[in-house]
Amino acid sequence: MRNRLAVVSGILLLVAWASAAAAGQASRVILALGNASFINPASVERATGAALSQDPNVPLKDVAVLVLANVPLSSLPQSIQDGLVQYVEGGGALLITGGAQSFGSGGYKAVSPIIPFQIRSDNDWRFISFRPPVPVQPGHPVLAGVTFLTVGTVNDMNPRPGATEILQSAGGGRAPDAGGGGGSYLYPLIAEIAGGSGRVIGIAFDLNEFGGMRDRDLLIQNTLAYLLAASRMG
Repeated sequence: MRNRLAVVSGILLLVAWASAAAAGQASRVILALGNASFINPASVERATGAALSQDPNVPLKDVAVLVLANVPLSSLPQSIQDGLVQYVEGGGALLITGGAQSFGSGGYKAVSPIIPFQIRSDNDWRFISFRPPVPVQPGHPVLAGVTFLTVGTVNDMNPRPGATEILQSAGGGRAPDAGGGGGSYLYPLIAEIAGGSGRVIGIAFDLNEFGGMRDRDLLIQNTLAYLLAASRMG
């Protein structure tokens, strides 16, 4: 009888230990703010093991990856506006996607040190001629297995020195030089930059416009998994 009680007690202790361990391994949080309807929460959770939240009251210290999807900086909670640069520099990971309310058009010049593009205008959302994107870093993890549609509307910015361009579109304009020649303007479409201990990926087009892109979910999963691996937060 005494042996049976010892065995039962041992089993109960193992169950309690396993429950406590599982509680300590809660899913990391991806916080998505703005128009993030391009994210499929179920597929992201399956692919990354992280939980998607859209609650703007989640403290940044508890967020592994922050997604800002075509949302003006001024529309974000004040705590995020004030703490965004510190969050990235402290080890957080940020994905910022394009649109008519993002980058220059969304007031992000105020946090320009963590943006992987050079913002040139307060109204940078514009139509360009449709062209297929060109991988600049074809082996980059976010591009793995992804085939793109042509891109026609972008946030028109410059590459930022020190950032890594991942995808770009050839431009249609010609910039005259002193010798009468010219050079094509290039549109950087995806770029990344390290900010302190953190990492930022910028996508200079609106992923909501790419519902017909076969590999859109894969691109999103690749990008979020890459940022989760880089993040020291949450």
